[in-house]
Amino acid sequence: YFPSNRHRLLKPPMSGFDLSSLYDTNEWISLRKRGSQDMLDKKQTSYDDLTEYIAGGGSAIIPVIPGDYLHDTKEQIDHALGVTGEFGTSMNVYHSGPSAVALNIHYDSYPVIVLQLQGQKEWIIQNDNFGQNVNDITDWRNVTLTAGDLLYIPKGVHHAATGDPEHGSTHATIGLP
Repeated sequence: YFPSNRHRLLKPPMSGFDLSSLYDTNEWISLRKRGSQDMLDKKQTSYDDLTEYIAGGGSAIIPVIPGDYLHDTKEQIDHALGVTGEFGTSMNVYHSGPSAVALNIHYDSYPVIVLQLQGQKEWIIQNDNFGQNVNDITDWRNVTLTAGDLLYIPKGVHHAATGDPEHGSTHATIGLP
């Protein structure tokens, strides 16, 4: 965990968030509430409908793809890490309403860097019994991220995040190869 006040000498690769731009350029937006999953169909869901869904405790998970305003940032991160093409990073933006949980406790099959862009999120992260079933984990670490904070989650480590109960929040995940 790297709070923004400890890494302030480094310029974050991105800050802020423009939901309307990602809505306009992306056809692969996933809508989630407490682990449910629906794909947004822009023929049936307007931008106003999307913002209402999020305000009601939902989350939008938006992959960064060519054509998105964040794609150049993703390519800069890939370049800085020395990875390109199909071996590059993956990047998703999670924009969540109050108290939203986009994904239930899970693990990723690759390491992840989390950059908190707006608001705050409470994370629970596995702290023992690595490589075991989630039911065998007895120790969890709580970390609250605020705008500008970074979090590194190694592959295979169980985790979940909950949005601020009063306000929405946004973070980006960078999946490392």
